[in-house]
Amino acid sequence: MKIALIQTPWSDASAREYKGVAKRFALYPPMGLLCLAASVDKAGHESVVLDLEVEELPFEEVCRRVKECGADLIGITATSPVFHITRLFAAEFKKRLGLPIIAGGPHINVLREEAFAPEFDYAAVLEGHDTLVELMTALEKRESLDGIRGLLYRENGKVRYNGDRAFTRELDDLPYPARSKVNPGDYIFEVPGQGVIPVATIELTRGCPFKCVFCSEPSNTGRALRKRTPKSVVDEMLHVKEQYGISHFMTLDSTLTLNRKLIEGMCHELIARNANVTWEGQTRANLVDEPLLRLMKRAGLIRLSFGVESADLEVLRLMKKEVKPEDMRNAFRLCKRLGISTLCGVMMGNPGDTVRTVMKTARFVRSIPEIRFAPMAIAIPYPGTELFSMAERGENGLKLLTKDYTRYSRYAGGVMEVGGLKPEDLAKLQRRALFIAHSTPRKAWGLVSHFGFGNVAKIGAKLMGKEIASWFGRSENLRQQSAAYENTTLRSLGVHLD
Repeated sequence: MKIALIQTPWSDASAREYKGVAKRFALYPPMGLLCLAASVDKAGHESVVLDLEVEELPFEEVCRRVKECGADLIGITATSPVFHITRLFAAEFKKRLGLPIIAGGPHINVLREEAFAPEFDYAAVLEGHDTLVELMTALEKRESLDGIRGLLYRENGKVRYNGDRAFTRELDDLPYPARSKVNPGDYIFEVPGQGVIPVATIELTRGCPFKCVFCSEPSNTGRALRKRTPKSVVDEMLHVKEQYGISHFMTLDSTLTLNRKLIEGMCHELIARNANVTWEGQTRANLVDEPLLRLMKRAGLIRLSFGVESADLEVLRLMKKEVKPEDMRNAFRLCKRLGISTLCGVMMGNPGDTVRTVMKTARFVRSIPEIRFAPMAIAIPYPGTELFSMAERGENGLKLLTKDYTRYSRYAGGVMEVGGLKPEDLAKLQRRALFIAHSTPRKAWGLVSHFGFGNVAKIGAKLMGKEIASWFGRSENLRQQSAAYENTTLRSLGVHLD
């Protein structure tokens, strides 16, 4: 049996304001689909993968390719902000090709039957590789679907679910992602000292034990950490390097240094085998120290990303982030001293946020010279997160305004009221915070060197051009609150500005 696995376009919906930059500087392979394809092929079935984010094909051409490859089944995946696109594609596929559709991804994982739209014939919940293989085998042999764990389907007009499938414990036993199904050279990222180059993604672990209210990962991969062996990880890196000529890797782990033994083992394996690759990842600022970072750098680490989120202790407490601002500052300084580049994530519109706390965070970011760019994303309460539940219940100053997931964009004002601030207020506050956070020569140059002058100008025009007047007049309440905060309380924070 043969399946066509489709990655629907995502940047138009989930990163509309940065689509041009994303296309030029940050395109990631559809790892979920490539992992599914590998399992399908290993089981003796066949698969093709179409990444429509990269190819941007007319829908008629997509249908032609699916029909031409002889697919018996179409698999399609999506996150919450692009779920409407997934449904549109599924409806058109059924109309034009008459093929059954199986859906999967985070939106399905969390909402289950609620997200099992009429356009879908089947849905795989949580890790889908074994579920998909068993479904294809059952369809091919015309067998019952009753025993397939993790499968949503319809029988006699009623939705049935066979119960959750246990997470895969032995990650080493999974086949490598089927990277040959796409063109690996299409997937690029801006890498320090190397420019914009093809990169590969790789996972060391699955699962996350932390309880950050904004994160849905535990709902998708569980709280228990499951890990590969260092040898397995390095074997895959060297395979990719030899097979595709790609020698820079982006780890997909949400907290790269959570299991110190694994990272140290991987580093020693890379060094012993003279792998000559570079790599990067993201972690928590309180889970790094000088001996570990020195070893990681020696093994090829060139960049780490830290989640700053907020500089206000009460906001961090409500977010259940459990990392202190001084940990963040120290981590950036240490990486700088060791020659490791850094990225960061910052959010606003969190539980407990006010104009004062957002401005505090912007000033904090501005005070750390090692931070070249901080996106200042607006917190979005994705389904499956505690943040979503908080907003639904009206807790901690939050109020959920809509479940229209097409509006769940981090740069369009958000979908919650936060401490009395409406989405339009948050969008204006976001622009002001972005300006303050980056209003030093060092950070301005960092933006230009990272994205290029033309792209910085375009982003600036989108963020500021249409509403620049609001900074100085149209949002008088915000302007007064922000100015009052800067004038009366900034010095008490102990922040040293450039």
